[in-house]
Amino acid sequence: MADAQPRKLSLEEAVQLGLQNSKELKRQQYKIDEGLARLAQAKDAQLPSMKVSFQYLHALMLSQVISIPGFTKTPIKLPFDFPAYLGTLSVNEPIFAGNQLKYAKQSADLMVQLSRLDADKDKDDITYIVINAYLNYDKILQSQLIVAQNMQDVQGKLDEITKYESQGLATQNDVLRYQLQKSQMQLTQIELENNRKVANYDVDIMLGLPDTTTITIEPVNYKTNENLALPDLIQQAEINRRELAELGYQQKLADINVKKIHDQRLPTVAASAGAYYINPTGEVIPTHSNLIAPITLGVGVSWDIGTLYTSKNKEHEASLDRVELNTARDENVDEIHKDVHKQFIAYQQALEQIKVLQEAVNQAQENERITESKFRNNLVNTTDRIDAQTLLYQSRVNLELAMSDATIAYYNVLRSTGKIHL
Repeated sequence: MADAQPRKLSLEEAVQLGLQNSKELKRQQYKIDEGLARLAQAKDAQLPSMKVSFQYLHALMLSQVISIPGFTKTPIKLPFDFPAYLGTLSVNEPIFAGNQLKYAKQSADLMVQLSRLDADKDKDDITYIVINAYLNYDKILQSQLIVAQNMQDVQGKLDEITKYESQGLATQNDVLRYQLQKSQMQLTQIELENNRKVANYDVDIMLGLPDTTTITIEPVNYKTNENLALPDLIQQAEINRRELAELGYQQKLADINVKKIHDQRLPTVAASAGAYYINPTGEVIPTHSNLIAPITLGVGVSWDIGTLYTSKNKEHEASLDRVELNTARDENVDEIHKDVHKQFIAYQQALEQIKVLQEAVNQAQENERITESKFRNNLVNTTDRIDAQTLLYQSRVNLELAMSDATIAYYNVLRSTGKIHL
């Protein structure tokens, strides 16, 4: 297979691709479709039921003379061999079924809403996963850039010290120290490139891209100056967190269940209609007026009286389930508050670390400048010079990683409120 062309992605484009190609979201859509199908079935239960049957009968009449007092003036004679056709058509329309159909429809509708809620939660989870993977990939790329810049500096100093050695102004040991520093940086570059390839492949799979795609990214807008207020975040979490919304739907389902059990005590009423085709001639289409085709209309009432005393404990159990859900909601609110507070503190800590690391970069730059000046005046040795450079390189890497970590911490805060936005 030919290698795919490099692809440049912004964070927004990566999230969009992740959502479009998520297998989890596709699976969740199937659940929504199943919920809609159950809702349609609940609505169908309110439609009249209709049955039709047609059969051929062949009977041997043991009594061939029938006399019905008040109905037949003379006895009816039947043949011993009695073929007949019998057809029925019945229609039944429920008028009142103890509100069971209404509750079934309400329950199915709530299940659809729950499925959609799960899909929204999955979208937020996938958005966060893509953001996290994108920023971690950015950390690797930024580290590669810094190491490449540092390698140029080391190579320049190695060329310089090699020239000094040829002039008798530096020792071979000084040259070896810079060569060792260069080798260590080369090993770091190899490790970073391997990490980049692994991360690149994982992101390709996550976003649904060909696994040979080389991803480049746009400059990341680090979230290092966001003004967040803890009370506002907690309020947003109470509104947006899916756990609370899900418990809200479950409470509604519990309320419906209590009503459904209570209303099982009520009688059911249904209207019915029927038509019958009785043809004793043995011919599908009779040639004489010797068939019977009665039509019936009626209303039926049924009442399971036993539910008056057997439903009480079931209703009590359903009420306890409802109370338990209220307690679960209170527990979830407490956990959500703790989660938001934890992520908020983590973000504030990340911002403080950036301030310290920025100061460390400034100090390392000044230290490297002073050490370089002293080296040129033979006041420090090569080891001191390399140590100063190493501190500067490491402080730059630490600062870049800290800004990326702070951005991840920011999105962790948003995730704890139940709503991630770019």
